[in-house]
Amino acid sequence: MKKILTTILFLIGLLTFGQKNNPKQIDLEVNSIDSNSELTITEFDWVELTGMATDGGGILKIWKDNNNIRKVIQEIGLSYGRIRTTIYLTNGIPIKVIETEENFEQTGDGLNYSKLNQVFKQELFVFNWKMGEGKYKKNGKRVMSEGGCSHFDYEPIIELAEKALTK
Repeated sequence: MKKILTTILFLIGLLTFGQKNNPKQIDLEVNSIDSNSELTITEFDWVELTGMATDGGGILKIWKDNNNIRKVIQEIGLSYGRIRTTIYLTNGIPIKVIETEENFEQTGDGLNYSKLNQVFKQELFVFNWKMGEGKYKKNGKRVMSEGGCSHFDYEPIIELAEKALTK
């Protein structure tokens, strides 16, 4: 009886603390990626990569170690502000996606192009990419962009990063 109880408690502990579906564990991995000074950073002009012009241009930044992409940032400038998507990856699989939208400050004279205000932020903690399992955390309201229908809407950004690195 004592062995059965010990085994059950061990399995409960393993299931509780051994899962990757904990936002705190994902944030630890994200912090590890952000603080890794050995990652190589490559920056590309988004307009040159895609052939699509925007009012404020755009960039695609890629952080990698060896042949593994660890982080991708796509930043697109628009008339009223900027949209940024940041994707963190482990072993080629996204673990966290952050979308932010920043708008230029509205003044009585029009837009103040020197000041951006964050109006929207969404974090997706990915528990199982293939199955679409994750947890969303949102702040604010979108003004310039539309929300995607699926987490797979971020795959073109990853594909663009992979394509850019092979050029």
